[in-house]
Amino acid sequence: MFDLVSFMFVTGASGFLGHALCKEWVERGLHVRGFIRRGSKIPSGVEPVFGDDLRDEDSLRRGMHGAGVVVHLAARVHQMRETSADAEAQYRAVNVEGTRAVLSAATHAGVEKVVITSSVKAVGERSERPWTELTPPEPLDAYGRSKLEAERLALSCAHDMAVSVLRLPAVYGPQMKGNIPQLFALVKRGIPVPLGAVHNRRSFLYSGNAVRAVDAVLASDAAAGSVFFVSDDDDVSAAELVRRIAAAMGRPARLVPVPLWMLRAGARIVDPMHGLFGLPAMRPAIARLTESLQVDITRLRKTTHYTPIPMRDALQETAMWYEGALARPR
Repeated sequence: MFDLVSFMFVTGASGFLGHALCKEWVERGLHVRGFIRRGSKIPSGVEPVFGDDLRDEDSLRRGMHGAGVVVHLAARVHQMRETSADAEAQYRAVNVEGTRAVLSAATHAGVEKVVITSSVKAVGERSERPWTELTPPEPLDAYGRSKLEAERLALSCAHDMAVSVLRLPAVYGPQMKGNIPQLFALVKRGIPVPLGAVHNRRSFLYSGNAVRAVDAVLASDAAAGSVFFVSDDDDVSAAELVRRIAAAMGRPARLVPVPLWMLRAGARIVDPMHGLFGLPAMRPAIARLTESLQVDITRLRKTTHYTPIPMRDALQETAMWYEGALARPR
């Protein structure tokens, strides 16, 4: 892997990916210090640095003092149902200005290596062919624009320290949220899933593979100053994803071949009623499940020793967590 340093500093340590990364590093015997909001759950074995504002550079500097590695995971994540009156400003405040504070603190603390997690949304929403790092970015919303600006800000600091940027697609795994756990729930309950006629191709990323990607770029001096797409390197259609989830759970895949135009028309009819009850809109969820979005991870593989866990094994691990989470008392 990479040389042991005094400690690793992780922003967003209490989040989905933060838990996965911190758990792995703590189990390896590494000293991990995490920037965590007050009241959030502290990952086991992590030394907390509390801060309610990612732009609080003084707290970041104190927390990073003596760190050899910083992994910046904290962000204002994409909202399926955006309610902010000024979403652009909200995303920029956290994703751009927060990243600026993290990079400034890391420079001041003499940190050697920094990994910034970004999103495929910094490039766009859908692809006709797999994107590479040479694909011109065309983000379509405030979240994507803020992530692209944060990427460029990070790379501008590459002369001060070894900075790498990882663009992540939809991530799944233990503690996951979003559309994918809803598919697990439908399979678990034996409810027919109307995605049998969907033949798109999408890239996904297991949280354990996100950790492997972070390890890989930290271990490679050649990764400094570069942006990398990351995935499981096993793109699937929505229908195939349901089949694989069903196989991992030992249950039948009850797929119904509903034409795509009917799914979209149904969403347009139902969404106004969803809005009355404060529920997420269906159209963005259907778009995520039915449109294609593929990324090419050739650069990451060639530059580093990134070797992803196979999706089959990753889904089995995720299914075990999901079944266990259902069995635990709430």
